[in-house]
Amino acid sequence: MRSTLYGTRLYLRLIEVEDLKNRVKWINDPLVQHTLHYDFPTSLARTQKWFDSIIMDKSRVEFSVFNIKNNEPIGFCGFINIDMSARKAEHHIVIGNQSYWGNGYGTETYIIMTNYGFLELGLSRIYGYQNLDNHAAYSIIKKIGWTIEGTLRQDLYAHGKIYDRRIVSILRAEWENNPIYDV
Repeated sequence: MRSTLYGTRLYLRLIEVEDLKNRVKWINDPLVQHTLHYDFPTSLARTQKWFDSIIMDKSRVEFSVFNIKNNEPIGFCGFINIDMSARKAEHHIVIGNQSYWGNGYGTETYIIMTNYGFLELGLSRIYGYQNLDNHAAYSIIKKIGWTIEGTLRQDLYAHGKIYDRRIVSILRAEWENNPIYDV
């Protein structure tokens, strides 16, 4: 497994201890947290315990996202629930640095991770969950050929409210036939 994945404007590096401070800052940011369902608020100590518990877990891979030009950290992403017998994994992404919102960095991260999942992990299906009000994430998946599989009604309790979520995915055959994923 490669420890660094490159795109045009950003790169993804396997998460390291020095990345945890930014992860905590972004998870605790109310604007970022609005579409997340992580423990909130969180602390550096708690995040360090999480990191220690997942670092050798073969059912997940976690990356930090950086701007290539200036090495500025902009977010994190990864796959969880990697199931090699079913050849599937759940994708997650957070662009926490708000100065990068709306500029295609989320789209590029999705593309890099989708290519990584199919090319290097050998997956057949990549899926994820989105709040129905997460219009930015919805726009990305439409642009890059993912499919909305359906709506999970009253699926998740977070921030004092029950949320409906959509489940989205892309299959290997869809990825192979989509020129946006040319590698």
